[in-house]
Amino acid sequence: MSNSSTERFQSIGTALAIIISLAAMFISIYEASIMKSQQTSMVWPYLDLSQQYNSDGFAIEISNKGTGPAIITSVQVDYNGLPVESIDILMDSLNPNRTFGYDILKNSSLGNQVFMSGEKRIVFGLPYNDETRIVQNNLGKIRIRIGYKSVLEEHWYFDSEDGSHAKEKFEAIKEFKN
Repeated sequence: MSNSSTERFQSIGTALAIIISLAAMFISIYEASIMKSQQTSMVWPYLDLSQQYNSDGFAIEISNKGTGPAIITSVQVDYNGLPVESIDILMDSLNPNRTFGYDILKNSSLGNQVFMSGEKRIVFGLPYNDETRIVQNNLGKIRIRIGYKSVLEEHWYFDSEDGSHAKEKFEAIKEFKN
């Protein structure tokens, strides 16, 4: 073989090595992307609110229907379009003439909490009586927005007004404290 033939084979060999290396690099990047998607889906939180009714009373319940924990970052509760700061102010807004207190009110703290996958908590609940039926009749005037994140720092927020889940960070105008 002549030098020019040897150089040609070396050039072809070099080009093939570069092509194979580039293909391996793109395959590795693609596999890493797939692994990240799988990891994200394994720790995906999905908060949802529902109203519960039974013969004993009614409640608003929050649940994590996702595959991973939901870390609550912000909670805003509005009554008639205005943010309220606490469960006590909310109850006064729902029934200004109320005389019932914490002895019959069931509620859970939401702010800075972690909801595990499948976990449910009562935001607030009341037994039926004349005063609490007024509260029940005004539930449609409540809007609850909850900002939360996954353990991978992906942010979402839930809005009870339309049941939407936006993949963005939410910060309350006034934090709701139970």
